[in-house]
Amino acid sequence: MGELSKKEKEVLDFLLEFVNMGIFSIEQQERDLGKLDYSLCSDDNEKQIITQKKVEKFKKRISKCNPIVAGYLNALTTSDPLNLDYDEKLELITKNFLYTEYYELFEVLVAEDISKFERYRFDSIIESLGFKYKPLKDFIQGVCDVNSFYTYKSFLEIPKDDTLNYDKVVKKLNDAFFKLEAFMNGTVNQYNHFDFNTAFTELFYLTRKAENYTYDNCKRVGQYWGLTEQIRVDYDKTNFDNVKAFENKAFCNDCNVITSIAWDRIEEFNSFQTPDEVEEQTRKKSISDLMRPTAISPVIVKVENTNNTDISEKEENPYPRIFTTTKAYNKFKNLLDEFGNTKENLANYSFVYHRMKKDKFIFDDYQQTQFVYFLLDFNINISRIKPKTQLGNNDLREGIYNRI
Repeated sequence: MGELSKKEKEVLDFLLEFVNMGIFSIEQQERDLGKLDYSLCSDDNEKQIITQKKVEKFKKRISKCNPIVAGYLNALTTSDPLNLDYDEKLELITKNFLYTEYYELFEVLVAEDISKFERYRFDSIIESLGFKYKPLKDFIQGVCDVNSFYTYKSFLEIPKDDTLNYDKVVKKLNDAFFKLEAFMNGTVNQYNHFDFNTAFTELFYLTRKAENYTYDNCKRVGQYWGLTEQIRVDYDKTNFDNVKAFENKAFCNDCNVITSIAWDRIEEFNSFQTPDEVEEQTRKKSISDLMRPTAISPVIVKVENTNNTDISEKEENPYPRIFTTTKAYNKFKNLLDEFGNTKENLANYSFVYHRMKKDKFIFDDYQQTQFVYFLLDFNINISRIKPKTQLGNNDLREGIYNRI
């Protein structure tokens, strides 16, 4: 692929966004289905059997994929002489697929004002212009099958290194997290990729061995989950000092992997819960827990306000990469309270995205796909952002928006 013009890059990004959204939507469904399947298992042995079946299912689907797609999936699954990380390689392969298999569509869109297509479904756009959607649909499904195959396969893999032991794995993980946190904090200015997924597979495998299955080691697994969850939140909210860290692709890739580990491997983490952790989670809570006296009475410190500034106005903006000001973030919180979590989520939060962008409350370069991921922090699960022209009932939403 030669050097593209500005308009050609714009069209390619337009197509990539739709492909990425399609991949995200299918993988969300697979993640939810996987959690449901595991929740019905009575023990680890049943989970192992289900995982093995899933690996075989996706392996079979990949082998029987559309011949047009097969070569691209093969490039995705084989070693890469450029040593690109997986996300970079997937983006490069997707661009090549679009530019090769849909070159004529690409040329048509370059000659058009692509903003006028935002109101239509992506498959409708392609077919209305006289092209077949099926190859692209098969490509998206194929990529999802490859991702699922690797995910479930990693749950089954047993370390091949005979010299590997529990202490080495713990030290390896601790060193990796230490380096990642040091880079986040700006203590060091270089970061190299670490395979967290494989390291956790090794940790789970070795911790289950009789000689390592102790109370302290099981508690450690739970602490690792807490660490992955904290990094997920910090990364999403840019809650760290080294803001230039986002320019390091290895760092971003590893943070995304850690986020996936925290979400997708929760059942494995839970299998190491200690009796006191289980009791704490299942114990019926009472108001008496909050009223129980402490050994030392708390000292009440009166803080005098030295100026007339409302404390709420000083609240920090926890999402500085999304909202332009603290006022903008507070606007979003109020909209969240108004719209809630209902069957109207797709229309309501599509409206929120478009309207807040119009008022410069959300940065211009913040993409629709990113906003969809961001909403998951508030248990708002939508598949995409609808075009403004397809929302309907905007008078009511405008009224709410202006009122708050």
